Amino acid sequence: MPDKADNINSLKEKGWLKLDNAAKLFPAIISKDLTSVFRITASLKEPVKYTAIRDAVQITSRRFPYFNVSLGSGFFWHFLEFTDQQPRIQSDEKIPCSVFEVKRKNEPLYRVIVKGKRISAEFIHILTDGGGALEYLKSLLYTYLTLTGRNISSPGEIILPGTPISNEEFEDGYLKHFRKLPPPSKLVKAWHLPFKLNQRPRLKVLRAEVKTHEIIELTRKLKVSVTEYFVAVYHFALQKIFISSSSKKRKKINRVLRIEVPVNMRKKFPSRTMRNFSLFVLPEIDLRLGTYTFEEILHSVHHQLQISSDIKQISRFMSSNVSYEKLVFIRILPLFIKKIAMAAVYRGLASKRFSGLVTNLGMVTLPDQMNEMIDSFEIIPPPQNSKVKVGSGLISFKDKLRICFSNITQSNELERHILKHLSDSGIHVKILKND
Repeated sequence: MPDKADNINSLKEKGWLKLDNAAKLFPAIISKDLTSVFRITASLKEPVKYTAIRDAVQITSRRFPYFNVSLGSGFFWHFLEFTDQQPRIQSDEKIPCSVFEVKRKNEPLYRVIVKGKRISAEFIHILTDGGGALEYLKSLLYTYLTLTGRNISSPGEIILPGTPISNEEFEDGYLKHFRKLPPPSKLVKAWHLPFKLNQRPRLKVLRAEVKTHEIIELTRKLKVSVTEYFVAVYHFALQKIFISSSSKKRKKINRVLRIEVPVNMRKKFPSRTMRNFSLFVLPEIDLRLGTYTFEEILHSVHHQLQISSDIKQISRFMSSNVSYEKLVFIRILPLFIKKIAMAAVYRGLASKRFSGLVTNLGMVTLPDQMNEMIDSFEIIPPPQNSKVKVGSGLISFKDKLRICFSNITQSNELERHILKHLSDSGIHVKILKND
């Protein structure tokens, strides 16, 4: 029986790795504004020691060789080139999720950021999604804490340095689980927030914290999940802003509010891939039918998310995405034409499909001996395009649920509506400083 590391070693000898199905879009749309970079952070209870984190990054990165890659270009497709370079370790900057120089050779497309008690990892979506990034960060934290003298006798399911690399970790989950299915229904264009954009650099982040037990108690009473509840609150806030916009404008614009919600497909299919393996569901409310109470929105969102995230339904999106990649005339197009076409399709269609973004990584679980050393986690989603403008990321750890809004506009009206609704519902909301 061949060693599990044989496949990754043979790929490293070849020098390159294919992009997964989701990653192929990003090289065509990346810009200084639309960076496709997200940040995941762990806040410790003690200041980070630089020497230990430097050594921990070197050790951990060797265990994740499929992340130690830069972007290469062929005649037909982009690909990932293996590099011996370590990811950059840098101090925190004022603007998170800044663009990677993807044309720079031999530099990994992720970085580690340290400030005070915080350890962050920023990944470009070419490499992985939130699920893969979280597994990397948990492994990095384990290595760092052990190097600083902590004894973690039961690491649980954390990926440890020196353990064999499974072939599943670097597989393309979309291709592996692809089945030809009828495509999903076509969507009308969504309404977008009317706020003016910030001057460059545009991104600003608003961070808030609530008690996990409070929001769970509320959602249990309402018989919905935390994600369903938050998406409904987001929809309700969008509806308030829509109603407050001028009546003349409303007659000329689309009246469908739609929110993009990533689903971790590792929970749907048996996969341990560390690369992208998420798909999106798009719950909506149609304001052409009238305005909605919050209870009506919550009821609708609950059922839409239950139905659309069913494995049979969401697999239709996977089938549609992979089918395009498999078309012969697409495969034989030169890369420069593919990039022009993908960018045009994104600008003309994909960026207009939704009004907002909610990504929830759920509850982070760690061994007890690590729990007592870590205070909180948070995720900042990538800067949104100039149509969608605002996105939100949620993640829970122990009794702290962090909410981060990435916003490229001059207004915080959406965030105010959402957080006020949580507060009015009996949830204590704490606004955090961006220190």
